[in-house]
Amino acid sequence: MTIEDVFNGAKTSFTFFVAYLNTVAQEIGMERTLSLLTEMCETMGPIMAQMMKEQQGIKEIDAKTALSLLSPVIEGIGISFEIVEESPRRVSFKDGRCPIYEACQTMGLDSKAIENLCRRGVARFMYTASKELNPNLSHELEKFRSAPDDFCIEVIELKK
Repeated sequence: MTIEDVFNGAKTSFTFFVAYLNTVAQEIGMERTLSLLTEMCETMGPIMAQMMKEQQGIKEIDAKTALSLLSPVIEGIGISFEIVEESPRRVSFKDGRCPIYEACQTMGLDSKAIENLCRRGVARFMYTASKELNPNLSHELEKFRSAPDDFCIEVIELKK
């Protein structure tokens, strides 16, 4: 399966997901919907990270190792990424085409709404997953894309 196949499958799935979020938001409001999304992502991040840690049997996890553990999650949803900076203390990477962004656009969300959804969803997942891998790690969505052909920049950093 190519990255394009993964991207297209993920875009279809995320389009359904965003349609569901919009439907829920009509019932309970967008703020409450996004709060529940954040809560779910903050729950799933540590669970997934703990599973990765146990499967790999790695005890000491720095920024570079954290990215190597989390990269299958990123690539698994069809996002290709390019490492911009890489050291044990700090890893910065540029996300390529994003099926989440494109799915949100398909469902009529503007760039600001998509950024809000990403920061309260996937970025919270990555932050809590990083923290589970090592409490001294931090994840930040440093730059959010402004269009489908733009890019995001994410940073995983060891704070101590």
